[in-house]
Amino acid sequence: METAIVAVICIALIMFGGLTLSQGFLASVDSSSMSLEEIGTRDANILRTEISVLSATWQTLTNTVEAVVRNTGQVKLANFQKWDVIAQYFSETTDEMQYLRFTADAPESGQWTKEGIYQCAGTGAPERFDPGILNPGEEMIITARLDPDVGTGTTNLLVISTPNGVSATRTFIGPE
Repeated sequence: METAIVAVICIALIMFGGLTLSQGFLASVDSSSMSLEEIGTRDANILRTEISVLSATWQTLTNTVEAVVRNTGQVKLANFQKWDVIAQYFSETTDEMQYLRFTADAPESGQWTKEGIYQCAGTGAPERFDPGILNPGEEMIITARLDPDVGTGTTNLLVISTPNGVSATRTFIGPE
């Protein structure tokens, strides 16, 4: 009789342990599949994102770099505070590399701002859909203030990157 009671308790413990392990296994499989789905969505988003820097010029009067960025991909782009803008340039005395922070106001030293979004930056035709969002085919003008200033006649590099890591580069020439 005592053996039967011990056997029933052992069988109950084995069943409880098996069910607990299988529940843990199923939970980890579910979590892994959700992670894979998120990775797939993120990768698809990256593949459909593309930008081009059409021009980058040094503006001597304002001591800023002005760049025209075109959304050549299929994804709407926003969250400009999460964009990365990096300038690698030569000042009069040394070579510099500067990470520029976003500001919604006029840029101060080490900052960049979005001047505007246009259907065509060259003609100044304003955007028509989704104000404040860089839709596919639209162009954005950004202005960046570097400190120290860019050296005379130097060739420099501007790197612009979206929040999902897609980037574009463009060279610009210092003041003549």
